Amino acid sequence: MEVGRRSPEREVFEAFVADVKPRLLQALVATYGPTDGREACVDALSWAWEHWERLNAVEHPVAYLYRVGQSATRRFVPRPLPVRLAEIISIEFPEIEPQLMPALSRLSEQQRTVVVLVHGYDWRQAEVARLLDVSASTVRDYLERGIERLRRDMEVRDVHGRP
Repeated sequence: MEVGRRSPEREVFEAFVADVKPRLLQALVATYGPTDGREACVDALSWAWEHWERLNAVEHPVAYLYRVGQSATRRFVPRPLPVRLAEIISIEFPEIEPQLMPALSRLSEQQRTVVVLVHGYDWRQAEVARLLDVSASTVRDYLERGIERLRRDMEVRDVHGRP
C-alpha cells in the first residue's frame, strides 16, 4: 500500500463517522454533559472501528453506539458542573436563561435527554424514541413532564398567568 493512501474500508468508516458523529455527540452530551458526553462519543466511535463488521449489521447504528457510549460512562467518575457555569453561560450565551442549566440538571436523565434533543437540537420525537429504544408515547411523556418541571422550577407562566 502506498504511504498516505487510505484503504477503501477506512474511507467507508470515515464517511460513516462523518454521518453519525454529530447526532451521537448531541445525544451523549444531552444525557451526560459536555465533558463525559464527548468522552463517551470517542469511546463509542473507537468501539465502532474495532467492531466495524458487527456494526454494519445493525439497523440503527446511532442508537447502538449511544448504548455503547452509555456503557463507557459507567467507568467515569461523575464530575460536578463548574461552579461558575451560570456566569460562563451568561457571558458566552447571553440569549440562554441563566436558570436553565440548573433546572435541566434537576430533570431525570431521560427527561433531560429528550428535552435537550427535541428542543435544543431539533430532533424529531420519533428519532429520540429510536435512539432510546422506547415508544414514541414514552418520549412524549418524558418531554411533557420535563417541560412542565422546567416551567415550574423556572417559574415560567403562560400568557394567562398559569404555570
